[in-house]
Amino acid sequence: MKCLSHKQTIFVDNLASGLSKTAAYRLAYSSTKLGHKTIWEASSRLSKHPKVVARLDELRAEKEAEERMLRLSYGDFVINELQKLALNAKSDRTRIKALELLGKTVGLFQSC
Repeated sequence: MKCLSHKQTIFVDNLASGLSKTAAYRLAYSSTKLGHKTIWEASSRLSKHPKVVARLDELRAEKEAEERMLRLSYGDFVINELQKLALNAKSDRTRIKALELLGKTVGLFQSC
């Protein structure tokens, strides 16, 4: 985002990676001479800055979208493998189990 300063961008990236507000602030700003309370207050203020909040929301949305795509990809893989087993397994038991699991993924066999 163009609106953030370089240090604000570092702060947001560190927050998005899971660091605490104070840890993210320490990495983004020269805070060696500042006390813990001052850093806490500054990081708290900065974390509420509208541009920081907006960018953090963008990063979280991007991360959620990536995780959703990964889950869908794994889901497709599992379903494809179960289909292969249901069609090609030598064991009847394996084919039946694969069909059962496939049925559960599409909502068959649900009891009220």
